[in-house]
This record gives sequence, C-alpha cells and structure tokens, in this order.
Amino acid sequence: MAESSSHDAVVEWLRRKGHSQEEIDKIIKKLRQYDRETNVDSVMDSIAAGTFNLQQIVDEALGNE
Repeated sequence: MAESSSHDAVVEWLRRKGHSQEEIDKIIKKLRQYDRETNVDSVMDSIAAGTFNLQQIVDEALGNE
C-alpha cells in the first residue's frame, strides 16, 4: 500500500474519531517516525493486516499514555 494513500486513510479515520488537525498532524508525525524505525514490516502494512494497535500510537502522540 502506498504511503500517501495509507496515511490518507488514517487521517480520515482520525477525523471520524473527532481529532483536530493539530492532533492529526502529531499522530501522522509519530506514525512516520515509527515507520522509519520499523525494520521488519511497514506500519501501514501492519495496520492494514490488523496487527498494529493504532490507538496506542494515537495515545503516545497526544501524551495520553
């Protein structure tokens, strides 16, 4: 899955959950950082496969740990 279309899908999901644009920007930044650090699978592939806890990344990005 291409990064931009994957991120577009995540952005849309975050909007439906009621996140502000500022929060979305922080979350996408965190996802990109995590994606760069992931050596085995891409974050977006893991999200698509349902093996990645996106809510955990949202909470980390927003300091809601």
